Amino acid sequence: SQACFSPFSRWIDPDYFKIWLEIFISSYEQCLDVDFEKPEEVPPVLTLLPDNILQVLRHQLLQCVQKASDGLEPEQQNLALLLLKFLIIICRNLSNVEEIGTCSYINHIITMTTLYIQQLKSRTKEKEMMDHSQAEDFVRHSLAFCESLYDPYRNWRHRTSR
Repeated sequence: SQACFSPFSRWIDPDYFKIWLEIFISSYEQCLDVDFEKPEEVPPVLTLLPDNILQVLRHQLLQCVQKASDGLEPEQQNLALLLLKFLIIICRNLSNVEEIGTCSYINHIITMTTLYIQQLKSRTKEKEMMDHSQAEDFVRHSLAFCESLYDPYRNWRHRTSR
C-alpha cells in the first residue's frame, strides 16, 4: 500500500508537529529494527499522511542540521531523532523509497550523523560521564535509514541470518 497524502497541509505549531510525530512513530515502532536482528516482516500499511509532510520534514531536518554545528539542545536532538524514525518508517513502504532517496534527506542525515560521530569520538574523561545515548541512538537509526534506502528488500539481512 502506498502512502497517501491528505489535504491537511498546514503545520503551524511545532509542539503539535512533535506530538503528531511521536504518536505516528509509536504506532509503527515495530518497523524500527536498529539492531538489525529481525528478518523481513511485512511492510506497514500506512494511513493517510498529511499533505506536504515531506516538505515540512525536510525543513525541520534542515533546521536541525543548521543548529547541530553549534550543538543541539536536548529537545532538538529529540526532534532530529523523531524525524529520522519517521523517515525509516515511511521508507519501509517500498513505494516511498525512491522519492525519499532523491531528496536531500540523506544529505541532512549524513551531516547530522557525522557531527554526532565526531562528538562521540572527541569524548574526554569529563564528557564520558555525560549521557551520549542520544548521539549513539541517532547514529544507529541513521544506519537503519541507510538500509531502508539502499537495501529496501533487506537482502543483506537474509544473507546474514542463514
